[in-house]
Amino acid sequence: MNILIVEDARDQRMLLSVVLRKKGHTVLEAEDGMQAFAMLQSQPDIRIVISDWMMPGMDGIELLQQVRKASGERYTYFILLTGKSDRQAVVEGMNNGADDFLVKPVNFEELDARLNAGIRIIELEQQLEQQNQQLSEAIHTIEVDLESAARTQESLLAKPATIQKVDFDWFFKPSKILGGDMFGYHPIDSEHIAFYQLDVAGHGIPSALFSFTLNNVLSDTSDSDALASKPSEVLATLNNRFQTTPESMLYFTMAYGAINSRTGSVTLSQAGHPPPLWVSPINHQVKPINGEGVPVGMMPDMTYQSQTIQLQPGDRLFLYSDGITECENPDGEQFGDDRLLDCLKHCLTLNISETIRYVENEIRQWRSEDGFDDDVTYLLLEWNP
Repeated sequence: MNILIVEDARDQRMLLSVVLRKKGHTVLEAEDGMQAFAMLQSQPDIRIVISDWMMPGMDGIELLQQVRKASGERYTYFILLTGKSDRQAVVEGMNNGADDFLVKPVNFEELDARLNAGIRIIELEQQLEQQNQQLSEAIHTIEVDLESAARTQESLLAKPATIQKVDFDWFFKPSKILGGDMFGYHPIDSEHIAFYQLDVAGHGIPSALFSFTLNNVLSDTSDSDALASKPSEVLATLNNRFQTTPESMLYFTMAYGAINSRTGSVTLSQAGHPPPLWVSPINHQVKPINGEGVPVGMMPDMTYQSQTIQLQPGDRLFLYSDGITECENPDGEQFGDDRLLDCLKHCLTLNISETIRYVENEIRQWRSEDGFDDDVTYLLLEWNP
């Protein structure tokens, strides 16, 4: 072990050095606090300091204070040598960061025992340092993998597009690297388009992986085009297929719809999801389409209801997760349903791309800090026959 002896009395310093070198330690010497501190700065491998308390210039307590202030990545074990044996001296030394004490004249058996205690602490710290390094490397690997998974998740998201005269655009911001929200839209046939927005319970990797699975299932319409045009049956089928377990608790809320791109007729079903908002620039109104239904996967053999609305040219549907309405500002106040309705009313004269950006800006200003506590996702479609 590399040990620094700080002692202004040359004979005492030499005696300690001889004893410690015979024990196999590497010993360095300093005759005062200033010299010792300079050596500690230039030689970070010094792990134990044995310092006299009373010295000219910088004494042992001042050196101790400077060592603790300049403490780097590695801990320095500090033993004070003192002729003081009263309790107040011990308290003063401990309060300034001393690890141990030796009373002069030094008993070498006691010195050996106290050094062994210090060495054990240094070795434990070295083990912890190695474990932390391994943990940091593992965390870095996980972060790289998560970032790769996040790019994969982003690649699964449908691009803003116009399908059969229906415009689609969206916003997606996970609370963590990966999100449990998902959305999508795709043509069913020459005049019908399916669309959905879902929110898997929880956050992080399990929710994100489940949302990947759901996206793949909902995107594969090759075997079930007829089913895709019947939202209530889609939800019932998903519910029977993805029943949660006590271990996973991976149920999800969802709004699923199908629009006739020729007539503007929309059929919607909901499963515990926030109600889609019907935005009508012609009528200058925004109103929720309330529906019933428990989250998918929570209870077996559930049936779901559908409702049909008739869009007018230029009408929009806004589907969103509760990460918007439950988004809290620094005072803990939620954004809420009313603010979202007012926000969309301000967008009646904007195109859908501008509306997406406007809502994002309002949410971020409300949050007043980077990131969200929950995934924030919304999907906007507009019928333009």
